[in-house]
Amino acid sequence: MKKKSEKKKKLESIPKINRRLFRLWSEAVRDRAMLKCEYCKIENKAINVNGVSTKLDSHHLISRKVKDLPLKFDINNGICLCPICHKWGIPSFHRDPITTITWLMKNSPERYNYVLNNVNFRVDLDNRQVLEEIEKRLIVKESLDIKKLKEIEAQFPREQKKARPTKTLFDEEKSSSSSSD
Repeated sequence: MKKKSEKKKKLESIPKINRRLFRLWSEAVRDRAMLKCEYCKIENKAINVNGVSTKLDSHHLISRKVKDLPLKFDINNGICLCPICHKWGIPSFHRDPITTITWLMKNSPERYNYVLNNVNFRVDLDNRQVLEEIEKRLIVKESLDIKKLKEIEAQFPREQKKARPTKTLFDEEKSSSSSSD
């Protein structure tokens, strides 16, 4: 028998899990680059050309805003950049996608091909088992196994919420008119 003090454990929200996964992703991308900008090679906390201490960023090659794209949590879809190479310089990875593509093809063709070959895969990223597998891979700083994520999704399909029937203004009129007859 359950005691009154024992409450059902509330599940962690999907947005909270996503924030944790993005932190792990960012850390894994920076660690893979050995805390150096992959473009200009400046080290983390080094003084940059503007006389400011550098804090490295992790940049998504394919946007993290694409719905159900598992690449958003894949370290191969990331590059470690200083703020100037990331956003503020000319060229920068945000301002000039040609710079991104050219650099990637020349300096990391395997990463370029991986992203290119996996950009069309979608997985239900509201599926907790899928997110759990992603977290395991990020903790050990490994690339995702997209096929395994698809298998997990098939093995543990999420229950779809039933849509509540909605009443329209006309439904109201029908019920009121039928009662008056």
